[in-house]
Amino acid sequence: MAKKLDPQEIEQSRRKKTRADNREERKERIHDGIRKNRESGGVIVIPPPPVVQAQGQTTRKMRVAAYVRVSTQEEQQVGSFEMQIVYFKSKIESNPDWELVKIYQDYGVSGTSTNKRQGFKDMIDDAKAGKIDLILTKGINRFGRNTVDILNNLRTLNALAPPVPVRFESEGLSSIGDGSNNLLIAVLSALAELESQQKSEAIKNGIRWRMAEGIYQFSVINTLGYYWDHFGRLLIEPTEAKIVEYIYESCLEGATPAEIAAALTEQGIKSPKGKDFWRAATIRGILRNEKYCGDALMQKTCTIDFREHKSVKNTMLNKYFKEEHHTAIIKKSDWQKVQQILDEKPLSGKSTRLHAMPKRFTVTRSKDKYFRGYIILDPRWTASERRELLKELKNL
Repeated sequence: MAKKLDPQEIEQSRRKKTRADNREERKERIHDGIRKNRESGGVIVIPPPPVVQAQGQTTRKMRVAAYVRVSTQEEQQVGSFEMQIVYFKSKIESNPDWELVKIYQDYGVSGTSTNKRQGFKDMIDDAKAGKIDLILTKGINRFGRNTVDILNNLRTLNALAPPVPVRFESEGLSSIGDGSNNLLIAVLSALAELESQQKSEAIKNGIRWRMAEGIYQFSVINTLGYYWDHFGRLLIEPTEAKIVEYIYESCLEGATPAEIAAALTEQGIKSPKGKDFWRAATIRGILRNEKYCGDALMQKTCTIDFREHKSVKNTMLNKYFKEEHHTAIIKKSDWQKVQQILDEKPLSGKSTRLHAMPKRFTVTRSKDKYFRGYIILDPRWTASERRELLKELKNL
């Protein structure tokens, strides 16, 4: 039978050694183990076997793609966009071991969400299809400014077989590497999102300041009868203004929005968005729009989440109203009569016989991008219609 232990003796022996003594003993054991290992020849490192190339088989080049993006269509961004394309094309084609797949592009699209970035989505789809081995991009803020989107897409690419790494040129990081790289990418992604949020708030504050001062250039891209020229002046487009006058006159004569829409469709007049078919809701929106009597109500809508860019009806923030902000197409008194008509109806079921537009053709001006203010010509116009147009333009 084993000899009984003396618990008091054991506890006294334990108490003699402090924690510091125990730490020193562990350190000494570690150093002693390292010394003995080295004296005995050390550990032999066995590398993996080399890949044996089959006879007659050539080494496949790495298929490399690049992603470039700028968030606005301003002229100063054009240079950055083109330089990114030239840089990556040159970098990939100058490497004998690389093969250019494609330069995926998104021009004038925000990076806060991937929903509207078609070039980005095409690149992810091609990577999933096994067409890409490596992706190059300028920086994390080019890949996206939404932390969730960035990390989710990197995880998707890393989970492919084989994984597709993303190399961020500005930060000198690769999405496939040690844990410190992954942590750093997550931190930088969060910083990029914060930067995007701060820029969004700065832009909104600037817009609201211009609204309060009455100098904000609201969009008229889908507004009939007006266009901004290159000098920042809001001008009347004469031929489109005739459509607006026709709509208001028809309403004052008793026609419903549905009847006006049907009449314009029948006459072959294009809608504000260039459609062949007019909707009653479009007519109602034109009749309710205060801009046609020269006033401007600004911030009717607002964007709640800078990531989604979804515009909603403004019920939370200040609106800004400026009377006689610009030249009117419709007299104020007529506009007010139309508002009373719309407020008092459901309109009667009587059908109103509408007169036709006096013109068989209308012209439009480009309202955005580089050709803003220029007239869009229709090759189907007759010579007399062209002369009539030139005559009207000279009278402006």
